[in-house]
Amino acid sequence: MQKNLWEFMNYDRFFTSVSVPELNQLDSFSERFGFIGSCFSDHMSQRFQRHGLHAWTSPFGTTYNPVSIVNQLIGSIDLSFKFTSNEHNGMHFYWETSHALARLSMEQLLIETTNIRKSTYQELSQMSILFITLGTAWVYEHISSNTLVSNCHKVPSTQFTKRLLTVAEITNAIQDLLNRLQPINPFLNLVLTVSPVRHLRDGLVENARSKARLIESCHQLKEANLGVQYFPAYELVIDELRDYRYYESDGMHPSALAIDHVWDKLAAALFHPDFRVLLNEVSSIKQMENHHFTAHSSPHSIQAHLELIAKRKHALSAHPIHW
Repeated sequence: MQKNLWEFMNYDRFFTSVSVPELNQLDSFSERFGFIGSCFSDHMSQRFQRHGLHAWTSPFGTTYNPVSIVNQLIGSIDLSFKFTSNEHNGMHFYWETSHALARLSMEQLLIETTNIRKSTYQELSQMSILFITLGTAWVYEHISSNTLVSNCHKVPSTQFTKRLLTVAEITNAIQDLLNRLQPINPFLNLVLTVSPVRHLRDGLVENARSKARLIESCHQLKEANLGVQYFPAYELVIDELRDYRYYESDGMHPSALAIDHVWDKLAAALFHPDFRVLLNEVSSIKQMENHHFTAHSSPHSIQAHLELIAKRKHALSAHPIHW
């Protein structure tokens, strides 16, 4: 009699589980978190805010390469660190920041950027954990000013050269940042992540080379510094989920479902189980607050809804939740 081979199939072979080390077991809304780097960092910051946590998002805008991230933070710690200004098509900007900080006048740009640098310093000095999400090791350098840029600001590509950062350049840059952070916040912990966003414009092979250098640098820094940890966001999406269903239609950006999966893994590694119950309650209340009533909703149902929100919030009033 022929045996049914499916009965002996090891289904675990269809799923590779990524081991996520425990980062901490925090249990308080008083902790302050910071996020800087690629657009994936923005998604994680939004998840933290959705659960009532104090989450600072870098006002310098989305930044993909590690050297530019470091320049933005060092420029906030040390205001004597000079940003390199430029003008193109009537817009003034700094090569060290994203396109989000382009302004019509140099005076306006200087005022806003200086204020951002000062406020960033204040956030860094009070922060519990800083998440840095590295996107790519490919960088562009402006030829005439010999400046490594965060964003090309729509300046013609002929004005730049493109190259791949070495592991040593990445490691040394972030180590320099760590050395400068220590005096202003000796208790700050750094969590490094590599973005699962695939930079397909560089090419698949080039993207793989880039991510490999970022990952190696992260682990060198983790091994050399007690206050540095690595969270495997890249591996969770690329290796654990490992399916185009978890990407948007562009094939580059993780879907909302993939981002939620990473959040669940991060929350489990970072927060105490009892505290996660509170986080989910806050998220549920915030969903209620965002509920849209129709023209057919009765005043009574609307009032009952609002009273239930108030009641659930009051039950959590002992906690410093960021609503």
